[in-house]
Amino acid sequence: MNSSGRRKQEASGPRDRRAHRSLEKDRDVQLSKALSYALRHGALKLGLPMWADGFVSLGALLQLPQFRSFSAEDVQRVVDGNGKQRFALHPGDPSTGPLIRANQGMRPNCEVAVFINGPLALADGIPFFRSANGVILTPGNADGFLLPKYFKEALQLRPTRKPLSLSDNEETECQSGPRHTSRGRTMIRQ
Repeated sequence: MNSSGRRKQEASGPRDRRAHRSLEKDRDVQLSKALSYALRHGALKLGLPMWADGFVSLGALLQLPQFRSFSAEDVQRVVDGNGKQRFALHPGDPSTGPLIRANQGMRPNCEVAVFINGPLALADGIPFFRSANGVILTPGNADGFLLPKYFKEALQLRPTRKPLSLSDNEETECQSGPRHTSRGRTMIRQ
């Protein structure tokens, strides 16, 4: 009986380990999604101070309610295990502790480029950050939008390069004016 009981325990051992790995993977996916939101879109709404280079204090991040069940080790595992290198960790200094940021870039197949009136946006308190690959990013205003009043110029890049109108004319607005998607990104209609 003792040996059969042992066999039963050994037989369920690998299954238990697989279940544990599956739960850990689910938690890692949950953490990765929460990190993406906080570091790419939600820092301003969450009251998370962000340096000009896009880094935030890992300690401050882990104090937010949605991160309290995660540890610095969990974050390190997600950063190290992410094949797309979505995040970067930096040791920081004694005053800041470890820092984390999202590594973001422009999609290579983008069809429209929007040029921003940086001085106007900065004067109105809109923050901008430089990503690891040199792309300038913004979380927008408190609602997560960069309003059209900050647009200087818009260019269609594909299939041929041509300027797009940013006119306040309602007829033009319907054809090519700015609109906001539910995710807070500004898009230009043609």
